[in-house]
Amino acid sequence: MVMLGLVGRGAWARNIGATLSTLPDVNWVPVTSLEPRVDGVIIANKSQDHVSSALPFVEAGVPCFVEKPLATRIEDFLRLEVAAEAAKCAVFAGHLHRFNPAAEAFCAALPQIGPIQSVRAFCANNNPRDDTSVIWDWLPHPLSMAWQIFGAPADQARAHSLQGGDRPLHVVAQLMYQGRRFDLEASWLASSPAFRIIVVGRYASLIFDEKAAHKVLLIREGVSYPIVYDDELPLTRELRAFVDMTRGVNANASPLNAARDVMYSLDAISRSALRKGEPVAINWQD
Repeated sequence: MVMLGLVGRGAWARNIGATLSTLPDVNWVPVTSLEPRVDGVIIANKSQDHVSSALPFVEAGVPCFVEKPLATRIEDFLRLEVAAEAAKCAVFAGHLHRFNPAAEAFCAALPQIGPIQSVRAFCANNNPRDDTSVIWDWLPHPLSMAWQIFGAPADQARAHSLQGGDRPLHVVAQLMYQGRRFDLEASWLASSPAFRIIVVGRYASLIFDEKAAHKVLLIREGVSYPIVYDDELPLTRELRAFVDMTRGVNANASPLNAARDVMYSLDAISRSALRKGEPVAINWQD
């Protein structure tokens, strides 16, 4: 039996708790500190508190799952990295769509469309938050899939805050990946939720639409071909991967080093938006 602690009381934390309750041989308890002893802990409170909440557990060597965004400042992410390395503690980056069967099928189908010509993503809801900006809330989703699309980290960012000023409620951004452009738009002011990515290749196009009845379509010569995917819930897959890690059954399926390019891209987008669209180089290797 695995005993997990859950930090957080909001809607998503409740969803995590309900999902944990469906997993075999898993118990969980709400926690706010290192007591009671647990085999692992899930951090799902306010975004701005993720790192400060995770650090005591990481420093004590307790495996941690940290919901997206891992941090709301690059400096806090780096503190988490340093602490995890010093304690030799596994930190699992909560990037839901890395465990989404539809997103996996979308990424697996990318070779069918030929060399990429353009990529764009749109993410939206009507749920403004008071602990971060729409950049750190929404853009981790498409950016967590960017490595599978481009096979490399971003090297430059531009962004404009369309509403919200220094804490954008609606933002447009462009990331460059070795000369290839990723156009992104995220909004907290939309009439309905949306998350879709469209990749245009030389021979065909590929669409991932999280809100559509069928989430993945290949478009070739005007004809749509549905891509088959498993119907298991992404959160179930993600939490099972964390549980297996805490049990020592499998390695960390979403380690911190795999999240670095996401965090550095978010930081560069934020800095560019503050500078009203000035290009910002991303030196994520440093």
